[in-house]
Formats: sequence, structure tokens, C-alpha cells
Amino acid sequence: MADAWLDARPALVRFLTARTGSSATAEDMAQDVWLRLQTLTDEAAAEVRQPLAFLYRIAANLALDGSKAQRRSGARDLEWRRAQVSDPAGEAEDAPSAEDAVWARLKLEKVTAAIAQMPPKAAEAFRLHKLEGMSQSEVADRMGVSRSAVEKYISASLKTLLLKVGWP
Repeated sequence: MADAWLDARPALVRFLTARTGSSATAEDMAQDVWLRLQTLTDEAAAEVRQPLAFLYRIAANLALDGSKAQRRSGARDLEWRRAQVSDPAGEAEDAPSAEDAVWARLKLEKVTAAIAQMPPKAAEAFRLHKLEGMSQSEVADRMGVSRSAVEKYISASLKTLLLKVGWP
């Protein structure tokens, strides 16, 4: 039976890839076919008349089981999302929890304090690039410095924020 699996393995992987849409999943399932073969008793293995058909049946069953599990998981996730909806119209609530709001406020205060302690040019470069969305070239033009200087200012600003505020 092991020889049949070794010979059929590349074709089984292609078969399972077509069924699952994922070569990585197909590789895992092909390995699962091998594991199932290892659990067969010698008597059961001796009763298999068509090893290739037997291997494909195991593979097809594994693919079907995987598909069913995926559908159940999707249905379970959908039910969970529906249970989290607080609006009768079916829309999720946009407002953060009180805990998240407090945490965000504290984090914002730390960021604001860290930016206030930065050198003025670094703070300005950071604000223009990260908060106002300007490109580094646009920031360089606006500030009258080189793009390299802007990169250094932003890098120093990010390092300062990481040290003073942490991530994320």
C-alpha cells in the first residue's frame, strides 16, 4: 500500500489541489492520506483490491470533510457576528467600548506629549508626513530641507514615539 501511495502522491496532490483550491491544503491532505494508511491493520490492507481507487476515495473523503468543516466554521462565524450586532437594523455598532475609548485617549495623550518633546523640525516633519499624509518630497519642499533630512526627522520621531509610547 505504501508503494501505491508513493506512486500516486503527485497525482493525489493535484487532485486535492483542484478540490480545495489550495496547494498547501492539498499537501497536508495528501499527508493525511498517508497517516490513514498507517492506521490500517494488515488484514484490512490485504482486503484492498484496487489500491489507487482506495487512495482516491480516502483523498476525496478528506476533501469533503474539510469542505464541510469550512462551511460549519463560516456559519459559526456568521452567527457570532450576528450575535454581536446591537442595532436592530442589522448594523454593527461603530462606537468603541468604554475601555477602548479610555485606552485610546491615554495613548493619544502619550503621543501628543512625546511629539511636544521632539525637536521642532522633527515634530513638524512627522506631523506633515504621518498625520497630514504628505509625501516625504512634499514635506521637504514645504520645510525647505532635503528629502534625506526629512527621512532622518521622521525616523527619529518614530524612534522617539516607540520609546516613549510603545507599540502599538
